[in-house]
Amino acid sequence: MSYYQRENRELVTIDSCELIQSQFSVIRDFSGSCALDFLAEVSEQILPANEPGERHFRLLGTALEHLRSATPGAVWSAVTYFSLWTVKLAGLLPEMHVCIDCGAWLEDPEHPMRAFFSRMSSGLHCADCRRELHLSNAWEISQDSRNIAQQMLHSPLAQLPERTWTQSTATDLRRFLAQRIESHIERKLVTAPVLEAAA
Repeated sequence: MSYYQRENRELVTIDSCELIQSQFSVIRDFSGSCALDFLAEVSEQILPANEPGERHFRLLGTALEHLRSATPGAVWSAVTYFSLWTVKLAGLLPEMHVCIDCGAWLEDPEHPMRAFFSRMSSGLHCADCRRELHLSNAWEISQDSRNIAQQMLHSPLAQLPERTWTQSTATDLRRFLAQRIESHIERKLVTAPVLEAAA
């Protein structure tokens, strides 16, 4: 894309735009179309204006490539991976192993603890802190979803361990990540509930 921008003006004049890779193969599926809308909305809202976002651009390319692979469940694994790394790159991802209030270790192999999240907090809570803070409207994030998050933080999307991905896989993780994004941009994501209802 080439464009012209005058100083002290927010609007630019686009001279030309070349399509590098078509996403038409993705939009044959309704959930795929919703996923593309979600990627576009999150990218538009979370990236600072007039600043290059090379790491986010590479993340977006990875997610789009995975969506085009048309493997079963590609929509859900791509959206989850994209959301997790968007939150991580923006510096909004809290420690997933400890309670944000008391510091309790949630991943103790002998006594694994349940973890909860709320719109009112930036991290995870153990069951005791949830009770003490009266977070009755908090959601639970499962151990499986926390494991998926750790796998995604340490492996490229194409090299994740094989599993059957459906809309219900890591739904709680996607909700947690969407809430972190919404808290940062100070508004609700329009496409997130549409995507989750698209299955």
